[in-house]
Amino acid sequence: MRSPRRHAAGAILALGLWVAACAGQSAKPPPKVDASPYLAELQRLPVLGGGWIDGSQLAGKVVVVQFLATWCFPCIATAPRLQEIYDRNQARGLMAIGVGMDLEGPQVLRPFADQLGLRFPVLVADDALRNGQTAFGKVGLLPTTLIIGRDGRVVSVYAGVAEQGTLEPLIDEALRKSPPG
Repeated sequence: MRSPRRHAAGAILALGLWVAACAGQSAKPPPKVDASPYLAELQRLPVLGGGWIDGSQLAGKVVVVQFLATWCFPCIATAPRLQEIYDRNQARGLMAIGVGMDLEGPQVLRPFADQLGLRFPVLVADDALRNGQTAFGKVGLLPTTLIIGRDGRVVSVYAGVAEQGTLEPLIDEALRKSPPG
């Protein structure tokens, strides 16, 4: 015969697993659609404000990813420039994504994005990304900007503040290439 204490512990464990399973259903990103490890990583991170990037939003596009933080003064200067580049080139197949590296996550990233007028998705980094345990490796300098081509491969990485006119030719060249297919 089971002791009441053991039975209660089993019931609590079962309830805990059930709650975790239910909570996990809404907290997990949708399955990744893209084979690119970089685009898959972006789909894994939550979007500021809720949800995840859908692979169809990235398929066949040039994706500019900027790793930034609210405490990084150069990031405050470069993020609005990325917004301008995105606004000018979105119709040509450009997607811009910010990745907030702050430990405090949405609590500090939401006011940051609002104040800078960022309309492109801002993703919230997790410990794996901050610790260099993803396809992106260790992001040692902020801002760091990656340009991912239409084929899902990184075509350029720029660590630090890119002077006006530095990223644009690289983005233009990537946009001129036809989508795979």
